[in-house]
Amino acid sequence: MHPPLAEHKHQGCLEAIAALDECHRAGFMNRFSGACNDTKNKLDQCLKEEFLAVRAENKGRARAKRAKLEKIWKEMEEPPVAPNNKS
Repeated sequence: MHPPLAEHKHQGCLEAIAALDECHRAGFMNRFSGACNDTKNKLDQCLKEEFLAVRAENKGRARAKRAKLEKIWKEMEEPPVAPNNKS
């Protein structure tokens, strides 16, 4: 099972989406007899690779955001440094 195949969401898999649609339109029984299984497997692999790339990008952004927050939290925990006013 794959997610809805919206073209604007899966730019990297447009060829695989088109191939699967064409296979399904080629004949009514192709969908049910397994004639499109190879095409579907290629689409599934493409979608998986796309998902993993998006996940890695999100993970990088989350790490950067977490590091920024930890820096802010650390600054909040440290007492302010008083200037040395020796007269």
